[in-house]
Order: sequence, then C-alpha cells, then structure tokens
Amino acid sequence: MVDGTRSAQQVLKAVRKHARRLGYTVEQLPKRGKGSHTIWVVLDTEGKEIGRIGLTGHAGQQSQAVTRSNENALEGLLGEGWLDK
Repeated sequence: MVDGTRSAQQVLKAVRKHARRLGYTVEQLPKRGKGSHTIWVVLDTEGKEIGRIGLTGHAGQQSQAVTRSNENALEGLLGEGWLDK
C-alpha cells in the first residue's frame, strides 16, 4: 500500500511508466469526471480498456484516500505496490 500522498501528475507519470513497460497505453477520456476530476484509462495492445483511474484536476497533493484508491484500482494490472516503485 502506498505511503503518503501523491499529486495527480506523479500518479499519471507512474501509470504511464508501468503501462509502457507492459506494452499498454494510457489515455484521458474526453468527458470529465465529477467536478474537476479527469478519467484516465489503460488500454491493451488491441485498444481495449483494461483499467481506469480518476485524478484530481487541481495542483498539489491528492488526498490519501484518492491516492490509495488509484493504487488499488490498477494493482491487479500493474502489480502490488506499483505506485511506490
């Protein structure tokens, strides 16, 4: 489980790094999430969605709950503790 909090940019950078290593791509959905949140999806080599996370649209650190939620959402895909690696 992730220690502390991360900014949305830090989480997105980590998702892209791990997805690229596995041959996947990461794209932002055109529709926004709730409020200023954005939705990002991980796509496999055929372009099928295999994971998704919601990131805050403001500068600074996300809450610990949002950071953990993002890690948990992609843990099965990117591996345990992927956000700390």
